[in-house]
Amino acid sequence: MESAEQAVIRDQYELFTDAPGEQAQNEEVSNSGGDPLIAGKSEPVPKMAGFDTVTTGTSNIQVFVRRDRKEAMIEVSAQEGVAPEVTIELLLESLKTAGVVFGIDAEALEILAKVQTLKSICGARALQPVDGDNGLLKYHIDIESQGKPTLLEDGRVDYKNLNNFINIEAGQLLVEKISSTPGTPGKDVLGLLILANSGQEAQLPVGKNVTVVDNCQLVAAIPGQLHIAHGRVSILPTIIIEGDVDYSTGNIDFQGSVIIHGSVQSGFSVKASGNVEVRGNICGGVVEANNITVRNGIQGMNRGDVKANNRLVAKFIENATVYAGIEAVVSDVVLHSKVFAGVRIILEGQRGLALGGRLSAGQEIRVRTAGNEAQVPTNLEVAVDPFLKDEYFMLRDELAKAEVRAEELKRSLAYRRLQGVENLSTVKREYYEKMEEEFNTLPDSMEDLQLRIEDVRRFLYSLEPGCVYVAKTMHAGVRVAIGPLSRTIDGPLQYLKLYGEGREIRFTSYR
Repeated sequence: MESAEQAVIRDQYELFTDAPGEQAQNEEVSNSGGDPLIAGKSEPVPKMAGFDTVTTGTSNIQVFVRRDRKEAMIEVSAQEGVAPEVTIELLLESLKTAGVVFGIDAEALEILAKVQTLKSICGARALQPVDGDNGLLKYHIDIESQGKPTLLEDGRVDYKNLNNFINIEAGQLLVEKISSTPGTPGKDVLGLLILANSGQEAQLPVGKNVTVVDNCQLVAAIPGQLHIAHGRVSILPTIIIEGDVDYSTGNIDFQGSVIIHGSVQSGFSVKASGNVEVRGNICGGVVEANNITVRNGIQGMNRGDVKANNRLVAKFIENATVYAGIEAVVSDVVLHSKVFAGVRIILEGQRGLALGGRLSAGQEIRVRTAGNEAQVPTNLEVAVDPFLKDEYFMLRDELAKAEVRAEELKRSLAYRRLQGVENLSTVKREYYEKMEEEFNTLPDSMEDLQLRIEDVRRFLYSLEPGCVYVAKTMHAGVRVAIGPLSRTIDGPLQYLKLYGEGREIRFTSYR
């Protein structure tokens, strides 16, 4: 009679069986169909679903191996009234005879040897294969920030900086492919390998103007705007704004070119490493680019600056400050504005009027009309690089301030030395050391400033004499400066060319 412990174990492992009915008898015979038979009965031994019965040579121990060879079940039966002799050695020998050599569960065999009879228990399990991981794409660009306003340090939101466009530099890493893994094979209970599935490789989202490096990195081929569509990553060299640059777009800072179908509104800025074309107006906004074309005009409202590294073209300029590294071309009028160009300013359109303000170019200025009958002060300057001229005066101011600062530091350090540096408090000693460090570095900084001032001064004086060309009328009150020379026109003049000769400005007919 079995103990309570044996009964509990038996009940627990009976859950594994799929074959109802009586226990197999101590002896098997085979029918004509080859199925195992219970001795003394005509029906076959019940099979477990999905398992094959393997003859073991031991009458009371049967081994059932799953057809996929992932499990081997052991069943121990006994003749009525006869207790079977089951040992771990016999169980192992039965498994071995059935071909089961891997994944044997020693603990299960111990339980079976203790219980002696059990309908079915798993005696061996396969080592399952582990499929490989699929490849992944790691994005090195912050896509989530696109379209989100900039948060200021004080907690306020800057709705002029909406980050609608993600700037990309040439050569910038966009996407990195992390390779798939091959997977780890398993082994079935017969000791045969079970192959694992390798992970699928991820495909780089190759779009326009990108380059694949080492088959695993996607790199920007050009500077521009990040564009992701239809699962592909591209770099666009041009941004097209269908309307105005205002609160709907925010400020634009882009590594490429920008086309604006509307206008740049007051208080907003457009900065581009390429070209900017504005098909409306620039209304008090800031625009910086390589070349700038404004189909209408620039209304500076005495606040917006427009800077072109090379060429600027506009219909008119009014109450604005405009810079062009090479050339500024205005077809209609320049009113009460400051226009600077490294080489030339051309104002020869239908009116071609320069009235009020200052026009300054490195080589020449061409206008149809300068000033008016009311003698509004109008300044035309040539043979002076306006950028270098401004830098020259700025450097001189910096040098003067550095000289004053050096004298202040000299007196302060001398005073503290008289007090005794060793008697200073910790805070005062740290302040003294900072002043001493600044004082020691000032001479080098002042020397650099002085050298740059001399370089700029020599260049300014080496410029070839420039000219001012007036295709129609120059009114009284217009001041003309050519290099170091200047002259104020005291009467209306027409069709003339002004140039420097000796110590005065001369003019001749320009027709």
